[in-house]
Amino acid sequence: MSEQKPTTSNPTPEQRVGDSSIKSLKSRVRGDVHQSTIGGSDQVKSVGTEDASCERVTQASSLFGKHARCVVGGVVAAGGRLLWRHYGKPDRPEYVLVNETGQHDYDLAFTMSLKLAEKKSGIENALVLLASLPPSKTIEQTATELFTLWQIGARRNGRGILYVYSIKENLLKIEVSYALEGDIPDIYCRRLEEAAKTYMLSEVPQDFISELIITTNLRGIDPMSSATQPSPPKWFTSDFLSGGGGALVRGYGKTLADYQDAIRRLPDAELKEFVAAPDANVSVERYLSSLAAGIGDPRLSLLTEGSRLFRAVVPRDEAQQERIGEFFRAAAPYRLIFAGNLALAVPQPGHSNLPLVLRRGTDNLWYVDEAKAWTYFHRFEDNVNFFVKYSDNPFLSALRAMNAPNMDYAIYGGHVSTPPLPAYPFSLAAAIRAQEEKIRDAPLDAANHAALGDLYLFEANWLSKAIASYERASVLAPGDLAYRWRLMDLYLNASQVDKMLAELKYLSEHLPGDLQTQEWYSYYKKEYDFARN
Repeated sequence: MSEQKPTTSNPTPEQRVGDSSIKSLKSRVRGDVHQSTIGGSDQVKSVGTEDASCERVTQASSLFGKHARCVVGGVVAAGGRLLWRHYGKPDRPEYVLVNETGQHDYDLAFTMSLKLAEKKSGIENALVLLASLPPSKTIEQTATELFTLWQIGARRNGRGILYVYSIKENLLKIEVSYALEGDIPDIYCRRLEEAAKTYMLSEVPQDFISELIITTNLRGIDPMSSATQPSPPKWFTSDFLSGGGGALVRGYGKTLADYQDAIRRLPDAELKEFVAAPDANVSVERYLSSLAAGIGDPRLSLLTEGSRLFRAVVPRDEAQQERIGEFFRAAAPYRLIFAGNLALAVPQPGHSNLPLVLRRGTDNLWYVDEAKAWTYFHRFEDNVNFFVKYSDNPFLSALRAMNAPNMDYAIYGGHVSTPPLPAYPFSLAAAIRAQEEKIRDAPLDAANHAALGDLYLFEANWLSKAIASYERASVLAPGDLAYRWRLMDLYLNASQVDKMLAELKYLSEHLPGDLQTQEWYSYYKKEYDFARN
C-alpha cells in the first residue's frame, strides 16, 4: 500500500519516510528527475511525539549524545553504548530503531521506513546506528548479538533483517535471518556494505539508508526483483568527499567551494556530446540520452551550474540515472511548453514522472535545470501525476490550458512563493558571496537570510544550506509565516519530521481558520505517533 495523503480539499505534501521518500515497495518510482537530499541544523528541539516522557538528544555536534535510553512510541532511542546491556533488555518495541549517534533529526522518518517496509514485505526490519563499536567487538559480532537479543523477525515467521552502522569505523553490517538467506545471500549484502563506505560519508547518508531498506526488502519479497542495489557512481569516490574525510554528523559542514574544488579534481570524462543547444527539444533529447547512458557526472555542461552542484551533493549511480530515463521515455511523447526563459517538457499523464525544467541562457542555449524540477513540482505517493507547489508557478496557466491533471490548485497556494528568476548563466558562487556580504552589512535583516536560502534552494536544491538560512530568517522574524511555510516544506523534504511537525503545529495555531492547515497537522501528527499506530 502506497502512502496516502489525507482527504482534504487540497492534498498534503508527500509524507516522507527515511532520508528519501519511500515509494511503494513494488516499484521504486520517484517521477524521478531527482532523489532526496538530507540536511539540517545542529540544535532544534524534537517535537514529533509531543507527549514523549523522555528528553531526546538532538545535538549533532556530539558523537555520543547523552547517556540515556528510553522507549518512545514503540521505538528505542538509545545513547551511551547500548545501555540495555548494563540495565537489562528493555521491553520489546514494535519497531526497533536504536540511535546512539547524537543526531536524532531523522528518527521518526527512519521508523516510518521500518514500519512501511514491514507492511509491504512481511519482513521485520531493525536499524541500529552507533557512534562507535563496543570495545573489542567487530561489526559482525555486534550485529549477531543484537539480532539474537532482539529476536528480529520472530513475529514474522523468522523473516527479519538487521542493519547496523557504526560512524567511527564507517562500517555497515546487514544481518539476515535464516529464513531469508536464500533470497538475500551474503554476496548481495556485501555489495551494499561496500557501497555504504562511500555513501555514508556523503552529505546525504539518510538517502542511502532509505534506499538500503527498500531494495533489501524488495529482494526479500522477490529474489528475481529488478530493483537495483545502491552503488557509488564511478566518479564518486572517497577522495571526492573532502579528501576522504567527513562522517554522518560532520556532513553538513561542506561549502560551495569544497564541492567546486572536488568537482575540478575529478578525472577526465567524455561528455562533449551532452551540451546545451539553441533548440529546447534538442537539449531535452541530449539530456535523455545522458540518462540512458547512466551519466550522473556533475560536470555535464548541459546542466545549469546549480544543477551540477546538486549532483555533487546528491550523487546518483548509473542504474538510478538509467531508470529515470526509462520512466520518462515510457511517458512519451512529451509536450514542450514555454514561459519566458523557461521551458517545461511535460510527460504524458498516467506515468510516474516529474516534468523536465529547462532554462534559456543569455547565450541563447537551453540548459536543463534539475533543481527546479524539485522546487517547482511535487509528486505524491498515491498519485502518479505531478502537482505544482506554488500558485505563482510560471507554467501553471499553460498546464491548465492543456488539461494536465492536478492543476486546479497549488499545494502551498499563496502561502509562500518562488523567488525572481535571475538571468542565466551567472556565477552561483559570486551570487552567494554577494548575498553573504549583504548579511554581513545587515545581519538582523531576515529577508537577507531568506534570499540566501532561496539561492541554495531554487538554484541547487541544497537543502541543508537552505534550511540553515531560513532557520535564521525565522528566528529574526518569527511572525513571518512565509518563512515557516518554507521551513515546513524543507524539513519535509529533508526527512526531519520532528521539525516539520513543529512548524506545522505553529502554522495551525496561527491560522485557526485555515481548514487545510488544521487537517495537515492533525494528519501528520497522527501518522507519526507510533505509540498509537
